[in-house]
Amino acid sequence: MARKDRTSLRWGYSTGACAAALAVACWQALRTGRAPAQVDILFGDGRERLLPLRPPAPGRMAEMVKDGGDDPDCTHGAVLFARLAACAPDAARPEDIRLPVGAATLILRAVEGIGLCTRPGLDCLPGRWAVSGGPRRMLAENLRRAGMASGCWLLELGVENGAALARHTLNPRLGVEGGISILGSTGLVRPYSHAAYVETVRLCVQARQRAGGRGMVFCTGGRTRAGARRQLPQWPESAFVCIGDFIAHCLGIAARHQMQEVAVACMAGKLCKYAAGFANTHAHQVEQDMDLLRRQVRACLPGEDALHTSLRRSASVREALLALPAAARLPVLRALARAALEQFARRVPGIPVLRLLVFDFDGRFLFREERLAAPGAADDPAAGSPDATGAQDAPDGTNAPDDPDATDAEALPDIGPRYFIDRP
Repeated sequence: MARKDRTSLRWGYSTGACAAALAVACWQALRTGRAPAQVDILFGDGRERLLPLRPPAPGRMAEMVKDGGDDPDCTHGAVLFARLAACAPDAARPEDIRLPVGAATLILRAVEGIGLCTRPGLDCLPGRWAVSGGPRRMLAENLRRAGMASGCWLLELGVENGAALARHTLNPRLGVEGGISILGSTGLVRPYSHAAYVETVRLCVQARQRAGGRGMVFCTGGRTRAGARRQLPQWPESAFVCIGDFIAHCLGIAARHQMQEVAVACMAGKLCKYAAGFANTHAHQVEQDMDLLRRQVRACLPGEDALHTSLRRSASVREALLALPAAARLPVLRALARAALEQFARRVPGIPVLRLLVFDFDGRFLFREERLAAPGAADDPAAGSPDATGAQDAPDGTNAPDDPDATDAEALPDIGPRYFIDRP
């Protein structure tokens, strides 16, 4: 079979974008009496895109098949559907989500296949439907643009076989019960060709080297990139590259192109995986090393037996950090940062300066940590090899698109010429 041209990779749409499209389609159906075949949706990058729908089954106002593009996960091909009707404000149930839409109110309710959040640490409140912040914003903004301006409306949203799909995600272990999560920072799903993505990073580093640059800032996603730009205003734009989950490959690329300084901008979820020595931090590859985090907490807060007992029930880094006293979070994160820098240095001993810029889950800067190479450190022949340190990669199939500590990844901006979306 001919190898697929890497420039033809298609972007896909998140479940959050599908939810927004269904809501707008329902609103149009109420106004016209007909279910639309396609709707224009405003995405998080500020651009409109046309999403197709299909004729709805009886009892549904709108229905569509999720297209994951060339990054198919377990939700690729899932059927999502919705209904919309006027309602009284007191119709909301405790698990429903209220969204302001201008002067109107939208009550969002899951009727099938969407999970219920049962524990803290995710981007949705315990006791509410698992619909994260990005989709909530897309829903409200697109309904406002479609003309919803007053009244109270009930949007019922469902995913066929969502409970079965959720068994292929981390949701059961993260405390999301009964279905999948509705996710998406921007509404877009980047084509996840590993080789093409790493090649794009290599081209960016090579261009930086040829221009005389000797330092790179590797960012895990859009929010960390924006934060790193604010923290390092003296660095040129060409130094900032989004690397997604490919930390080992990208450090190796930096070493082979003789970079003298590398800063990595990340959030706490990625930081914990770096400290554990993972070569690839995508949730399809590795789960969080929660034992490592708990050991760091115990080292920073000895004697807090009740706290350590409660942390054994934490399923994510976010949940564990929220359980800590506020004053203890930074010391724990700094300890993880030092451990992560040691892991980086073992991979690429030839890079003289390694830094970490750490941000919170909302993208606010927390601190920076630095490690300088030992005097006289020589380039290691294995430096730059993604497997040089025997990273603790877990087998495939452990994931989920619902990793609460990986939400920054979907907000990756364009980083080079290798990717394009099939519809501008």
